Amino acid sequence: MFLKILSMIRQAGNYCTGKGRKIKPEKGNVLLELAVVFPVLILLISGIIQFGFILNAKIAVNSAAYEAARVCTLSDDPVSAAQSAAAGYAGGNMPGWDLSSRLKVNVSAAGTSPGSEIKVEVIYSVPVFFSRLEPFSRWQGAYTDVRGISIMRMEEKE
Repeated sequence: MFLKILSMIRQAGNYCTGKGRKIKPEKGNVLLELAVVFPVLILLISGIIQFGFILNAKIAVNSAAYEAARVCTLSDDPVSAAQSAAAGYAGGNMPGWDLSSRLKVNVSAAGTSPGSEIKVEVIYSVPVFFSRLEPFSRWQGAYTDVRGISIMRMEEKE
């Protein structure tokens, strides 16, 4: 009985070391390398996608701030004109782009006379994928704010 068990252990060892016919040790190495590299690769790809979302939001926010300030320079009511121009700028291609909790428009105007400065600040909250991981835990609520500021002078109205 003992010899039979010893012979079975020896045969199993032969299969594991590559002396048998079924398992070769190289195939196990590939699986182990994949298990080590795959999570890092997924994290890297997800980080690139997150950076793309933030960059897209930054471009949209800067352009919306410029358009809102440009509309303000000719308007009698700069605050409402800036809010409607910024809200209408990227509403079709940015999720959550409406005057709600994710999009804010701050307008400060010294006056409505020609030559006075108007400052428009557009703030958009971008969702963060990795907010539960330790290095990214400073983003409470899973959003980060992207800001765009534009300053222009009031023009004469015709």
